[in-house]
Amino acid sequence: MILVRFQTLLNLCPTGKKMTLRKIIKNNTKLTCAWYVFDNWLAGYRLKKGNLKTTSGSRHSGMSLEDSVNYIDKVFADYLDYGKIHNFYGTVAEIGPGDNFGVALCILNSGAQSVHAIDRWKPIKNLNEQKRIYQKLSHRVGFEKLFDGTPNEDNIQGLVYHQGVSAEQFFKQTNVKFDFIISRAVMEHLFDPLEALTSMANALKPGGIMIHRIDLRDHGMFSGHHPLTHLMINEKLWKIMTNKSGRPNRILAPHYKNWLNSNELSGDFFITRLTGITEEITPQKWEQIPYEMREESLKIVKSIKHKISSQYQNMKNSDLSIAGCVLIGKK
Repeated sequence: MILVRFQTLLNLCPTGKKMTLRKIIKNNTKLTCAWYVFDNWLAGYRLKKGNLKTTSGSRHSGMSLEDSVNYIDKVFADYLDYGKIHNFYGTVAEIGPGDNFGVALCILNSGAQSVHAIDRWKPIKNLNEQKRIYQKLSHRVGFEKLFDGTPNEDNIQGLVYHQGVSAEQFFKQTNVKFDFIISRAVMEHLFDPLEALTSMANALKPGGIMIHRIDLRDHGMFSGHHPLTHLMINEKLWKIMTNKSGRPNRILAPHYKNWLNSNELSGDFFITRLTGITEEITPQKWEQIPYEMREESLKIVKSIKHKISSQYQNMKNSDLSIAGCVLIGKK
């Protein structure tokens, strides 16, 4: 009841005072937690009503046409680089395509017969922006053949869109076998990513490859505070803050490495971000990262290690320093 009244009060505030109130909440971790408990309750209510709309995944919103196309090209090139492959082929699953199927188009153009796009949510899209992106891509050599009519997401040949279906559910139930299963900044939002990975492994064809780029940060939940503040929250509270909204699941690097080591897949694990370090790094092993960068991140981890939740206390400082990674598995 207090949280409901708080939301009502926030909505009634003039814009300037509303921003001040939001700042007060953000500056206080307890108030921030209370806000996310309420927001998670709202997310659960929307789910019960069948409302899957979200701005999360609306990657191209507000982007220039050039930036959108460059982003699509980068994501596609990253998959080729991470997987050490020259092209895609056969049947591909892309988890969490977001508001645009440009990457799927690149995959189809490179040789895949079909792309299954799986998304629990329904990202809000700017249809005019999307139209311009598809028109731009359709002018590329080979891309024009991928559209059955006007260039838009409804006319992409070889695309199978599974909207409103979670990755956990899809891969557990599907009879389709895949040559590739890929995702970018998705695994950290799944309700049960390790179970989903096991189901994905079962859905791979022999020789099939999975490529997942994973962001292990808090996604701005406690911006302005220590980057590991979200690990200070006990598991019970964290659950009621996040379990309906798709916010970070706090499955960290050791969990993914342990899964990979215990699974039948052969694979590898590379680091793309360090805790407290702003810039991304080229995917590499811990020992390959510059010493000064590692030490800076370790210092940041050590400054809060004694405050984090007990379930993370036994993790190595070097593991807690991993804020982003790429997981690759081959069957």
